[in-house]
Amino acid sequence: MQLTWDLSSIYPGFQSESFRQDRRLVETMAGKLAAWAASQLLDRQVASEVMEQFLKQYNAYKSIYLRLFSYAELIFSADSGNAEAINLMDELEELSIGAEEARVSFSKWLARVSSEDLEASLGGNAYLAEHSFYLRELQAKSQHLLSAEGEAVIARMQANGSKAWERLYMRTLSTLRTELELDEKSRSVSLAELRNLAYDADAAVRKAAAAAEGEACRSVAALSAACINAVSGEAAAVYELRGYTSPLHKVLEASRMDEATLEVMLQAIRESLPVFHRYYKKKAELLGYSGALPFYDVFAPAGRESSGVITYEQAQAMIVSGFSSFSPELGAFAQKVFAQRWIDAEPRSGKGSFGMCVDIFPVGESRMITSFHGNYIDVSVLAHEIGHAYHSSRLAGQSMVNTDYPVPVAETASIFCESLISGELLQSAPAAEAEAILERNLADAGYYIIDFYARYCFESRLYERRQSGNLSVDELNGLMLESMEAAYGESILPESIHPYQWISKAGYYMAGNEFLNFPYSFGLLFSKGLYAQYKKQGQAFVSRYEQFLSASSTRNIAGAARLMDIDVHSLAFWQDAIQVIAGDVEKFMEAE
Repeated sequence: MQLTWDLSSIYPGFQSESFRQDRRLVETMAGKLAAWAASQLLDRQVASEVMEQFLKQYNAYKSIYLRLFSYAELIFSADSGNAEAINLMDELEELSIGAEEARVSFSKWLARVSSEDLEASLGGNAYLAEHSFYLRELQAKSQHLLSAEGEAVIARMQANGSKAWERLYMRTLSTLRTELELDEKSRSVSLAELRNLAYDADAAVRKAAAAAEGEACRSVAALSAACINAVSGEAAAVYELRGYTSPLHKVLEASRMDEATLEVMLQAIRESLPVFHRYYKKKAELLGYSGALPFYDVFAPAGRESSGVITYEQAQAMIVSGFSSFSPELGAFAQKVFAQRWIDAEPRSGKGSFGMCVDIFPVGESRMITSFHGNYIDVSVLAHEIGHAYHSSRLAGQSMVNTDYPVPVAETASIFCESLISGELLQSAPAAEAEAILERNLADAGYYIIDFYARYCFESRLYERRQSGNLSVDELNGLMLESMEAAYGESILPESIHPYQWISKAGYYMAGNEFLNFPYSFGLLFSKGLYAQYKKQGQAFVSRYEQFLSASSTRNIAGAARLMDIDVHSLAFWQDAIQVIAGDVEKFMEAE
């Protein structure tokens, strides 16, 4: 079975006629959209006609643009040295400025449409009614827009500002190599390879890999500091100009989440910290430590030794079987993903160490990138990314503007799929394997809750401090260590945490995607609550869950949750979700 993907259904190549034709077409469409906005957005025109004209043109443009950009992004993700992909992304981002200026102009025009006229237009036009959520949301967000000239300046600045810094960081980290010393032998390894060694059964290997990772990060600390200062500084300045109180304010709005939901979830997380600290201390005991757990052993396998390496074929069978037990449709979808080679799972140099799913709605497909090494965690990553793709498949047939759903809900679907696989394995695996799976699940939960809470604390403090100017490497290190201590407490040896954790977290450098931390915590806890419902309701749950996924792009989080009878403002809901994890911790505490 091949571990590389097939991209030919998107485009056969950069030199193919279909690619060249779409490349010419998207430029024409962007130009026509910009010209239309300049000449047609007049107050005296009939509102419904203007809205329909814009949506049809913008949806058509986005369909071609997304197909082109996704293809380049996928090529770059699998081969960070591909100059043609890099150049194409640069060209497309530059080209998109005119189209995005047209969207901004339309947003500002829409802001002048009265609520009565908007509702009348939605009620009298079936096409507009399909886009009612998008139009209402766009009108609400228009309050944060600058003048057309101001937004144009920002768009052009970002193309050669934060986005360029982001690409520099991604290219640097994906090609970074360092020397790993083991058994008096030295070999050159990538950062992705070092991260995977955190799961190695040999403590000496884990410790050496952590030391090498710290040294590798230290070697690019100055460059990374320049990148993170540039990206965060630009974000803070732009969001202030647009009238947001903070970058977090902007992220919450983009996530369709209110502050009350975030605060009650964070309260539940802070209350749960002792539960995870107990887990880490027990893990330290099982690994032979008399005190706290070294940070490089957070992902170490604990308990009885597992039976061996999992093949890619076995991973496929596990996922298809586990998904099929939930619903035949989900199982068939997973089978199609593997059969049509939507996944690039081959570990290799020049490829990012992250898991990622890119949805190409114009062709009704997705592509996923992972690094499969034969560990149980790799099966979880595969299930996670396929979960993303399945979520997007539930939006098939929607227009382009109606396919956008917020990160917290996106992570719910992917983590729910992880829970399905873990549940199947815990029931069917031998005792030693089941113990290993349980421990792996807890390690993953700790990652999403404790580690991501530390990341949230770091990013919050980063933006507070960034108001006073650039942060030095030492200052960034200090913020990271403070944040790690706030999350892990005394359960982890403080001297074992290398202070350069901020370098290996790609989310801090992704322009326009600030706070890629608490949405993952939301996804884990929300999915735990959903999974508990599934175990109680059985097949009656399935159709409601699929309706929830289908509605996730046209509702805010609170509204989508209500489809599942969940109140995200209720502290009790989040506490109940954490109790699912706490139950697993209690089982783990019985290990000898």
